[in-house]
Amino acid sequence: MKFRLLNFESRFCHPATWPIAWLATWLLAGPFGGVLQSTTLAADQPESIADFLSLNCIGCHDSGTSEGDLDLESLELQLEDPDNFHLWERVFDRVGQGEMPPDDTLDKEESLSFLSSVHGILKTADTARIRSAGRVPARRLTRTQYERNVQQLLATNIPLSEYLPEETLTNGFDTVSKSQQISNHSMAAYLQSADAALDASFNQLLADAPPPTVRFDWKQLRRDEKKTGRMAEGRPRHKDIVAWSTRQNFYGKLPATTVPNAARYRIRLSVQAVHPPSDGRVWCSVQSGFINAKASTMYWVGSFEATKEPKEYEFEAWIRDDHMLRVHPNDRGLRQVPVPLIGRKAGTLEPMGFPGVAIKWIEMEQIVADRAETRRALIGDLPLRKITTPVTTTQNQTKTNESSDRQFEIVSENPEQDLQELIHSFAQRAFRRSVTPDELKPYLNFARQRFAVDGSMREALRSAYRTILCSPRFLYFEESARASDDLALDDYALANRLSHFLWGVSPDAKLTQLAAAGRLSKPNILRKQTDRLLDDVRSTAFVKEFSDQWLMLYEINSTTPDGDLYPEYDDVLHHTLVDETHAFVEELVNHDMPAVNIVDSDFTFLNSRLARHYDIAWPGGTGLQRVKLDPKSRRGGVITHASVLKVTANGTTTSPITRGVWMLERIMGQHIPPPPANVPAVEPDIRGAKSIRDELEKHKSLESCAACHVKMDPPGFALENYDVIGGWRENYRAVSDGQKKSKWVDGLPVDASHQFVSGESFADIDGMKEILCKHPERIARSLAMHLVTYSTGAAPTFADRETLDAIVAATKSTNYGVRSLLHGVVQSPFFQQK
Repeated sequence: MKFRLLNFESRFCHPATWPIAWLATWLLAGPFGGVLQSTTLAADQPESIADFLSLNCIGCHDSGTSEGDLDLESLELQLEDPDNFHLWERVFDRVGQGEMPPDDTLDKEESLSFLSSVHGILKTADTARIRSAGRVPARRLTRTQYERNVQQLLATNIPLSEYLPEETLTNGFDTVSKSQQISNHSMAAYLQSADAALDASFNQLLADAPPPTVRFDWKQLRRDEKKTGRMAEGRPRHKDIVAWSTRQNFYGKLPATTVPNAARYRIRLSVQAVHPPSDGRVWCSVQSGFINAKASTMYWVGSFEATKEPKEYEFEAWIRDDHMLRVHPNDRGLRQVPVPLIGRKAGTLEPMGFPGVAIKWIEMEQIVADRAETRRALIGDLPLRKITTPVTTTQNQTKTNESSDRQFEIVSENPEQDLQELIHSFAQRAFRRSVTPDELKPYLNFARQRFAVDGSMREALRSAYRTILCSPRFLYFEESARASDDLALDDYALANRLSHFLWGVSPDAKLTQLAAAGRLSKPNILRKQTDRLLDDVRSTAFVKEFSDQWLMLYEINSTTPDGDLYPEYDDVLHHTLVDETHAFVEELVNHDMPAVNIVDSDFTFLNSRLARHYDIAWPGGTGLQRVKLDPKSRRGGVITHASVLKVTANGTTTSPITRGVWMLERIMGQHIPPPPANVPAVEPDIRGAKSIRDELEKHKSLESCAACHVKMDPPGFALENYDVIGGWRENYRAVSDGQKKSKWVDGLPVDASHQFVSGESFADIDGMKEILCKHPERIARSLAMHLVTYSTGAAPTFADRETLDAIVAATKSTNYGVRSLLHGVVQSPFFQQK
């Protein structure tokens, strides 16, 4: 028997945190009580396990041979060690799946006896661990959940996640508790974030009326024709400005739109295509930034398609201090104006027929929080008083100064009572449950001490709110159990899980009322509330964040496609890729569509730019649309979305290994351990002299590699007809030798054929889809597993397998509908227990 059991991921919290009692309990009282008197398998083991290992395994995996770095002769049964437990779990799975021993002489009854023995031991141990410590250790808000919660508490729209460190992912998700440590550095970041949010909120409370909407006409937006620069030129006859299609750096900047202060802005513009190509549209981008060579960082605002008819578009974006807008055609498929021509006199380029976008006007409106809402969040119904400060003029006359927000104070006739009521209300909203007087006392005392300094209600409240926003009771989920069951979550904890799962923010008033009444945990009410949250627009947070982590779309910006090999890739296409996947997943959830659509579907969501990339006929119209796919389109299912195909490539080449591992772990629900440290990576030949298949054949000749490659290579090769940006190819692209005008040439032909371990073979992507779709329950099980991990903060373990299977089995009547699977997760012990 050859096992690949290296560098296994730890499944549980550190053993030092485990109670000792449960281990002794299952050893003495479990199904093997009286047999397992020692934790060392080699010294004293159940007869069925000892006989099986001796007859079938020890020959290759004894202390002297240790093939695959596995020594079964001295393997210990120390299941309190997560790595040891995981190793035994892998042994169980390999034998159970018929992968080991490698010959066909294994007696079936003997194998079943071994599996039954090991299963009983592992399940008993894992169940005892869960009963003792719970499935999910302490879990905190992710930085996006933190941002939304603070914004909701303080009625502000300031972005906060940028203040906090990047999250560490476990099992692909940032919600998993065991990787959510808080250090001194991150605590300082939380303080900084809280200060920024409180300053913004209190300033809004005391601010003047919001600034008026500013409208820039074509004269204000046009360039100075004496200096030209990188600004769009004016067309007096049409009363507009035109930005032409060009690759000139920073071209299309609009200095007139420079914002006076960082804020969220609503941007409207009226545009029209100039000399559009045959499809009648010019794709353009809107960005913000300083837009010069010394500060070239650009921030994406959005894209639009200018057509022959004038159209108005609207965007919302956070724009930083002194940043301006940039609007220009951003489609690599358009005819480009040579850079030397850009500075020519206005009117020179238009007769040449280059495509461009005409802009009639731009409006910018600063979006501010509703002051009444901010007031309720911070000070309730307490009045504000304007304080006037005497100022002496040059003529020794006295006048009052009312210009500073420091000239206002919160008026309270009973500061002690008002502080207590306001801080109590804020704490209950922040902690997402009822708060006892003892729990409130430290924050109230802190506010009293600050009030004693100068009698300022504003500073007293701010100090208490700041402390609450950095409290473990706010940063962490306080998942208390019901009095009747030490594992079942109480209704407040259940409301928190549900709301953060589907909205990424604290429970609303309806969920809180049901939790307070103890009714949310009733199955029919919980189901109705799950549907209510899913039907609300706020559930887009779940669709986006779950999809981004489940499918690894968070890697979309990690690589930039090689400009020589993939000159057609542009920013508009780049930002469209994830839109397709988000809209597709949302459709699966909203209409309870079968999970098999993840692998193959007869529809997707496209705009005209993405349709052109896929070589799919565009049905007409603008924006993202649901498009029915021709069976011959070689599209359908998440696995052929360009977003997925890009994040599983490196920008220059594709690798069946990378895509194969992604398929196994994200879609097929199988974990692949990392390769041994001493195995070199496969380096594809970008000159096209050798195929990736040839390179992998040599790689797989290494004994330590073959066991995993037999699983991951088949689905990886099935995706080889898709290049690094998700385009279809019959041949690989290779770097040109410089003798041709193009910087790339067709290389070797693509061979996407392969064979699964089961013996089922396929010739291309369609063949692989057909094989996978024969077992929709496997696709559904994988999705359910990822939903459990994301929603609860812990991946299913060995003892959870039957529960996971039951969730999947219950959705068979809906063809394993995605919404049905989601309901199954929420109604399960996974979601409703600690």
